[in-house]
Amino acid sequence: MNERDIAKKITQHLNYGTSQMDRSVLSRLQTARQQALELHARPSHAFGLTLADASGGNHGHGEGRHFSSLFWWSLAALLAGLLIAVNWQAMNGEPVDDVDATLLAADLPVHAYLDSDFDAWLKQSSQD
Repeated sequence: MNERDIAKKITQHLNYGTSQMDRSVLSRLQTARQQALELHARPSHAFGLTLADASGGNHGHGEGRHFSSLFWWSLAALLAGLLIAVNWQAMNGEPVDDVDATLLAADLPVHAYLDSDFDAWLKQSSQD
């Protein structure tokens, strides 16, 4: 038995079952089916963005891309956090230019920073 035969038998059983139902039940099922199809036709929203379906259309709703206020508040909070972090880092850290100037103005020759005995020289100069 192939898939087409199985589908045909299932359809026959379902049709037989609906012929035995009361008309009020059938009308409620038809209403529920219509509601489900309408809900399926609406675009899905995730994080306030309208997601396009596989066909690329928006089913005639004309909404286009929609950004919710939650998205904008989240974006503003993220930007404010980044600005605060950058300002805090700039105020609390010593500027790189000052470090370079201090190193260049020091009495220590540049090759001493590259020397493997630098720690020994520091100990000796601190004792003087």
